[in-house]
Amino acid sequence: MRPRWRKVMHDLMDNTARTLLVVFSIAVGVFSIGVIAGAYEILQSDMGASYASNRPANIDLRMADFDEDVLQSIRNRKDIEATEGRRVFNVRVRVPGSGKWSTLDLVAFDDFEANQINLLLPIEGKSAPEKKEVILERDALDDLHDVKPGDPLEFEMPDGSIKTLPMVGIVQDPATGAGDFLASPFGYITRSTLPFFDQPEEFNRVYAAVTTGGDDERHIHEVVNDLKDRLEKNGITVIRTRISLTHEHPLTDTVNAVLGVLLTLGVLIVFLSSSLIANTMNALLNQHLRHIGVIKLIGGRRRQVLVMYIVLILGFSALALLISVPLGGQGAYGLALFISDQLNFNLLGYRIVPLAFTLQVAVGLIVPLVAGMFPVRNGSKITILKALSGELGRGEGSSGRGAAKVQLPWFDRIQIRFTRMLGKRGIHIPRLFIISMRNTFRRKSRLLLTLFTLTMGGAIFIAVFNVRVTLHDYINAIGHYFRADVTLDLDYPYRVSEVEQYAVQVPGVERVEGWQFISAELLYPDETAADNINIFAPPAESELISPILIAGRWMQSEDVRKLVISEAVLHLFPDLKPGRPISMKVDGKVEEWEVIGIFKFVGHEGMLGYAPLEYISKVNNLPNQSMSYRVVTEQHDRLSQDKTAELLDRFFREHGFSVRKAESGLATMDIAVESLDTLVVFLFIMAVLTAIVGSMGLTGTMGMNVLERTREIGILRAIGADDRAVMRTVIAEGILIGMISFGLAVIFSVPITYLLSRIVSLAVFESPITTVFTYSGYLIWLGLVLVLSAIACILPARNAARLTIREVLAYE
Repeated sequence: MRPRWRKVMHDLMDNTARTLLVVFSIAVGVFSIGVIAGAYEILQSDMGASYASNRPANIDLRMADFDEDVLQSIRNRKDIEATEGRRVFNVRVRVPGSGKWSTLDLVAFDDFEANQINLLLPIEGKSAPEKKEVILERDALDDLHDVKPGDPLEFEMPDGSIKTLPMVGIVQDPATGAGDFLASPFGYITRSTLPFFDQPEEFNRVYAAVTTGGDDERHIHEVVNDLKDRLEKNGITVIRTRISLTHEHPLTDTVNAVLGVLLTLGVLIVFLSSSLIANTMNALLNQHLRHIGVIKLIGGRRRQVLVMYIVLILGFSALALLISVPLGGQGAYGLALFISDQLNFNLLGYRIVPLAFTLQVAVGLIVPLVAGMFPVRNGSKITILKALSGELGRGEGSSGRGAAKVQLPWFDRIQIRFTRMLGKRGIHIPRLFIISMRNTFRRKSRLLLTLFTLTMGGAIFIAVFNVRVTLHDYINAIGHYFRADVTLDLDYPYRVSEVEQYAVQVPGVERVEGWQFISAELLYPDETAADNINIFAPPAESELISPILIAGRWMQSEDVRKLVISEAVLHLFPDLKPGRPISMKVDGKVEEWEVIGIFKFVGHEGMLGYAPLEYISKVNNLPNQSMSYRVVTEQHDRLSQDKTAELLDRFFREHGFSVRKAESGLATMDIAVESLDTLVVFLFIMAVLTAIVGSMGLTGTMGMNVLERTREIGILRAIGADDRAVMRTVIAEGILIGMISFGLAVIFSVPITYLLSRIVSLAVFESPITTVFTYSGYLIWLGLVLVLSAIACILPARNAARLTIREVLAYE
């Protein structure tokens, strides 16, 4: 091996701490890129393919009860390839002896073996139940803990009695309810089991797949609207319609947007690690100036020096790639597996993603080269005289020639004046602290790179906390649409006064409101269908809803054919404003309604509207009656709500009411918050990675600073400074850098918070939301940056304190 390559090997191996610092800084950035890019590619290919493999229904019709003849008429349509009729109803279930009830949507199949739509994937036990048996979707096990095939389950009947059925199997249903975070978990029975639950052996749900155009949203809408018109003309009530594409999971856009945010943070981590590489290479070349001078003195050429240090950088990169590429592949699959598990679909198996692998290798090689090229080029061009005298990067603040004309750097001049001013006022600043402050600004380029790394890490860390509070604040605001403590849904309309009379007998209940709703179709000007809309009808003066209006006004009791609509309508009608008419098909008739207001909501929940109960009750021909009630209780915490919901359910069943479900108001909100917290965890992981890179940068900087001041430390030791004084000097310098970075992080966190909040809100809610700032993120980062700064300085400070006076004065 030639001497120059032997030197490169020594540079890699001799200073293990420095090598590990550089290698891990590169590896963190490459790892984060590999994880996000790999997960993105895996989900892009597997999400749609897995969803399509389960033959998802393009059309979901929720209807009033209908028989086999109606189902057959749908099957006979040429534009429908496959049709399944099912009955879906809500029950309460529990493990015997547990005392805790859970809500379950039971789906009754006509024939499990002949099923062609929304296929069930067997996991454990039977995949098709027999009469008086039930199988569960795997998500139901989150509430029904420790249930295994063969174990009994207790079900509450409409009259309040309890019956037991064996649970004989566990399946996965990736298609039914996909994209609906608020849906109850599913259980499955045969139609022959329906009498056991006092349910008629009729259907109330149609799942259908179109013959052609399964990925054409407009075509599916046309089929749905024509089908709905024909059914309503035959006296069949269609309550709600939903559509989905064959090869696109309903949450594809949301997942892609979230991964895009994480990828952006991953790219930023790479740039942060590149600043650490530039710092390290600059310091390394400063240490190697005499080496370079000797190489050139004995005939070494500039190109040879340049190649040597490029190979050194590539050595750092190769070691980093050995660590980050395998871990990145595992992390990518792990992240994709976690997301697929949350969204209830399956991956097609572990594999190496060529794009992610190529991207990791390219980033791991190119970014360090670009970051280190500038100091390497400067070092290779230095003259022999300057190299042997160690002049690279020196002379900051000097002017002219000779020592007589040397001018102190600007910071030193300010520091001297400030110290003298305080001294005149009797304020004494410890001399070691003054030395720490001077050393902090000694290498300004290195300081700037270190501050950039630590500042951006802190800014992102703070921004993630702000985004978390922003999302939770919006969810709480959305919760004002569901301010009732308990929602009581009945299978049939009952008089409001009668329900009120019974409800107030339940302990803790203060008052009750009856709500209604209607389903309609929004129409384009040419009267073709645009989308379905569900219109809720609370009393106009209800205090149980506090909407987030962005335009117009709220409804009033005298409003006729007027509605307040969610801002999702602007995707279809961008120019729609309050006061303008909109065409709708209501109860089979085309009507013009006036839009009086537009409110914010979650875009994925579909098109929603509100109209006054006083008018909708006339449309439904249900004066003073309702099937859905909002109950206000004395206590508003989740435990009290759950208890009151339990009491209401039991009390109304005992008195002959046909109860569909009684659910606490906070239950829905808690599900939404859990979904958001999953996203925040991803963001928090990326924030921690940036903080780690920043602390690594500070550790490297302090190590370089201590090494360059070896002789200075020796002089301090020679004039009486003990180990603690030397360590305090180094730690004070690190903490000062940390405090400066904190101040900058506070400033930069503001635009990053706004940007991150907007991106995430558009991905999750399909709408920008108001950004909220919290003190917790700032306080946590302040404590964290002080701790990181102290920890980053401990090793360099200990190394400095251990040096003997003879060693430091003999240091070359």
